[in-house]
Amino acid sequence: MLRSLKSKLWFIYRGLVWMKDNFFDNPKINSNIKSFSIGKTFNWEEIDCYSFWKWSEKILYFWWIHGNETGTVKLMNKWVNFVWEIESGTSFWNTQIFIIPCLNIDWYKQALKNPKYFSWWREGKTNAQDVDLNRNFPTFNWSPKSTLFAAGLYKEISWWTSPWSEWEIKALLNFIETEKVQTIYTFHNCWWTVFWRWTTSVNKKVKSYSKNSNYRVFADSEWDGLKPWQKTWQMMMWAEEKNIDVIEIEMKTRWWSEWELNKKALIKSLRI
Repeated sequence: MLRSLKSKLWFIYRGLVWMKDNFFDNPKINSNIKSFSIGKTFNWEEIDCYSFWKWSEKILYFWWIHGNETGTVKLMNKWVNFVWEIESGTSFWNTQIFIIPCLNIDWYKQALKNPKYFSWWREGKTNAQDVDLNRNFPTFNWSPKSTLFAAGLYKEISWWTSPWSEWEIKALLNFIETEKVQTIYTFHNCWWTVFWRWTTSVNKKVKSYSKNSNYRVFADSEWDGLKPWQKTWQMMMWAEEKNIDVIEIEMKTRWWSEWELNKKALIKSLRI
C-alpha cells in the first residue's frame, strides 16, 4: 500500500514537472535578435552565438555542454532576451559579451524528443559521438579513457582518440582564442554551487555570483576531495593553463531556467 502510494505521488510530481517545464518555463529567443555561427556540430547543426556591446573586455556565457542539462539552455534564452532589451538603453563600459545558448545541439534535440521525466535520465551527457565534451579540452594531463559520472552511476567512457577532437570543442576554443575572451561563465546541473580553479583574479567573480544568486561556493576542500577524473581534462583546467578566468555555475535542477535565482548575479557579472 505505502509503495503504491509513493509510486503514484512520484508520477504526479513528475507530471507537474512536465507541465512547468513545457508551459510555464519554456522561453524562446526573440526572432528579431540576430546571431552568428561559430561553427558546426558533428551532425552539422549551426552553433549560434549572440554579441552585445562593443568594447575591449570580452565575457563569454555558454550553456549546454552536457546533453542532459536542458535547464541551462532555458536560462541562456532568457539571458539573451533580457540583454537585448536593455542593450540600447544601458552602457557597460569596456565590456563586450558573447552568449552561446547551446553548444551540444545534437543531444539537445534528442532531449527535447525524449526528456524522460519519470527517471533520473542518466543518458545523454555526451555528444553525438558519445564523447563528454567537458573532458575533451587539450590539457597537459589528458587521457583517452576515463569514468563518466551521471545520476549516481559510474561508466567507463572514451574521450576519443585525442583532445580537441570534437567539432563543438574545436568551434568553441577557436572562437575563444580568436576573440581573446578573458572571462567565461559556463553552466551545468545540478550541484547548486559555483565552481572555480582558485586564482586571485577569479576570486571576486566567484564570490559575487554566489552572493547574488542562491548558489553556494564550492570550497577548496571539496575540490581537493573530488576524484582525479572529475577535475582533469575539463574546461577549468584548460583555462587555467591559458590564464583565462572560468566560473562554472551548477544550477539546482535539470529542467528549469532558474531565472530568478540567476538574474541578479548575471547582471552583476557585467560590472566586475
